[in-house]
Amino acid sequence: MGRSAVAVDVGKVETPPSLALHMVGKLFGGGSPPVGSRVLDAGCGRGAFVEALLSYLRSRGGALPEIVCAEKDGALAEVARRRFGGVARVVVGDLLLMGVEELGGPFDFVISNPPYVSYERISPELRATYRRLFSVASGRFDLYMLFFEKALSLLRPGGRLVFVTPEKYLYVQSAEALRRLLAGYAVEELEFVDERAFGDVLAYPLITVMRKAQPSGPTSVTLRDGRRVEVQLPRDGAPWLPAILAGEAPRGGCVKLGLLAERVSAGVATGRDEVFVVPREAVPQGLRVFAYPTVSGRELSSFTPGSELDYAKLRHVMLVPYGRDGGLLDEGRAGPLLAYLSRFRRALEERYVVLREGKPWYAFHEDPPMPQLLRPKILWPDVAKTPVFYVDAAGLAVPRHSVYYLVPRDQRLLRPLVEFLNGEAVGRWIAAHAQRAANGYLRLQSHVIRELCVPKDILKTVNATPWT
Repeated sequence: MGRSAVAVDVGKVETPPSLALHMVGKLFGGGSPPVGSRVLDAGCGRGAFVEALLSYLRSRGGALPEIVCAEKDGALAEVARRRFGGVARVVVGDLLLMGVEELGGPFDFVISNPPYVSYERISPELRATYRRLFSVASGRFDLYMLFFEKALSLLRPGGRLVFVTPEKYLYVQSAEALRRLLAGYAVEELEFVDERAFGDVLAYPLITVMRKAQPSGPTSVTLRDGRRVEVQLPRDGAPWLPAILAGEAPRGGCVKLGLLAERVSAGVATGRDEVFVVPREAVPQGLRVFAYPTVSGRELSSFTPGSELDYAKLRHVMLVPYGRDGGLLDEGRAGPLLAYLSRFRRALEERYVVLREGKPWYAFHEDPPMPQLLRPKILWPDVAKTPVFYVDAAGLAVPRHSVYYLVPRDQRLLRPLVEFLNGEAVGRWIAAHAQRAANGYLRLQSHVIRELCVPKDILKTVNATPWT
């Protein structure tokens, strides 16, 4: 989400003129603002949206509304004042801490490219303040999430809001409260913006258009490939992305991949792979009962797409202090392994799960679901240029956290599903819907893969049941 570039300047990335003009058009619904309207540019920077607003109205001959620019950075506010002081009032300060009277509201329109500042970069004092003031400041919130709530509080009933933000709020857990808040209003449109819109800054932008009014129908969603779908967004805070992906699926003739799977998940997070993952040839005889073949996302690429894992080609094993039922072994059963791990005990005890959650010193960061892990499954890397899927036919491999896996409910579907997943149509679909990483790579996350629509003809080949 542009973190590497954003971190340099505390979340400020200026909106390109063409994108700003596009958003102004959405703000006014393609027309002109009513006479006497008030517009708030929330976090205006140097005034990109004011410039776009003036350009938009010059081309249409509309009346100039009252414009207020709020900007926390005094230097940027001064630039905006010098450029547009004759047509806009520039207010310096933290918008999130300002009252409506201080800003001269309420407003008929709010437009913004709010600062993207991660939880870690917000001071503990401000975090506490924001948590008191905003219902959406839950979990590891990002600053831009709070701007939504603030803008809605500053809008008149029926007023319109247009924001460009990271798309992540559609699905991350920390945005659950934000989604619940927004779904209580009329979310008119979501537009996935070309990831190159901000130049060299790696960002996956989303334009959100909404009115401060009761929800009155489906939301129009424009995908990055230009297609449009109509979607009923969940109102309970659940992720919106599955609903969006479902909205473009064909009506009938297929079933969601998630319904065909007993489990779709990231691999095992030990919290100290450098301790638990060791070269296969270095494992003493007494520890082999705890050792399982293991594979990383990078190692998967050495195999042919769609092929079976050859355990002989895997150079490492994972030492697992859990039984096949998924329970952590007691010190009696795990004795030889604990004797080996004791040389790393200090490092293992420094992990968060031990210090804060009270887990035993030799437990993994996350307890592995061994009954599912040790079954035939489909594997794929968490990040890849092109989606590629592989088969663990014997089900003996324990994938690391850089690998995702899927356990079919019906094992007869294992190979038909792998063949389907490695097809061109699935590759195009994933490329259109997956989150992007650096250098054009795709994040092949489970919440996206679950939404793939599998043709029912594949189920018919093995007489499988389309679970619901």
